[in-house]
Amino acid sequence: MIFDSSEKRIAVVGDIHGFWTWVDTEYFSKSNYDSVIFTGDLGNVRPGSANKIAQLISKVRKPKYIILGNHDTTSIPQLLMEITNASPNIGYLSHIFHLLRYKKLLKDLGDTHICQYNLSEAGQGISILGSRPLSMGGRFNFQLFIKSLFGISSYEESEKKLHELIQGIDFQKQDLIILAHNGPSGLGDKAYDIWGCDFKKEEGDFGDKDLGNFIRTISKQGKKPKVVIAGHMHHSSRKLRVKTRIWKRKEEGILYLNPARVPRIFSDKEGNIWHHHVELTRKNGVWDAEAKYLKNGVEEIFSLPEFIEREKNRVELKD
Repeated sequence: MIFDSSEKRIAVVGDIHGFWTWVDTEYFSKSNYDSVIFTGDLGNVRPGSANKIAQLISKVRKPKYIILGNHDTTSIPQLLMEITNASPNIGYLSHIFHLLRYKKLLKDLGDTHICQYNLSEAGQGISILGSRPLSMGGRFNFQLFIKSLFGISSYEESEKKLHELIQGIDFQKQDLIILAHNGPSGLGDKAYDIWGCDFKKEEGDFGDKDLGNFIRTISKQGKKPKVVIAGHMHHSSRKLRVKTRIWKRKEEGILYLNPARVPRIFSDKEGNIWHHHVELTRKNGVWDAEAKYLKNGVEEIFSLPEFIEREKNRVELKD
């Protein structure tokens, strides 16, 4: 079998947090993208906001892939318990309602592929590995939920599961895309780094250890993923008001993407409305990505405002 080196064009949408309209639904439906990938965090703190966004996403007339974020299906008390490192057993009753919210969100997402500890085909020659859902960094998040659905309760078990999922992949014939909500560890400990911490004075690496260790191990085995996509750590770092977070990094043949430009819908001084996403492409077997901005619902060739041009070019290429 000859490896499929045909061109691919995939839209990647970062953490939405309520910033999605019918403009997006129609744009992606009518676009020439092969598929659309979402990094999760659909809603905001308002109850039911994620479900409304999910219903709009379900109407996108393209193959769709999503990993759920820490704001998807969770409650404010649950999030507070994670932030304060409370014992997971405290929230058992909350966990029961969590499962109900989870089932409702999956229903509202319709035919969207839910990527979580599974492997999905995304066209000939491409596989998407869904990693641990609901991750918010810092520790192994939402233990009751993850254990009840997947039987996994530690970083070690999570990493082992990821290894099991890729056993059947022929890396000579398949390009592997890893989809996570929070990114892998090992890619920098500064606030401006792709998954660096921007809310602590000491900054630090806020990537997930299970995902980082998994990627490093399989890379040494000659099983490198082509692309790793994750959000959670938003662009426009609080510590760098002039510079924005690095959103694209290429290192040792792996393309890392953080498309979480929040808010992804925003206005400029002239009152123009901009919608952000990332265009992921494969040409002649090489993967690359470019930040895209719709201006008043239209993608065209136009000069970008200085602050958008600056964030668009905030990348780090090491090979």
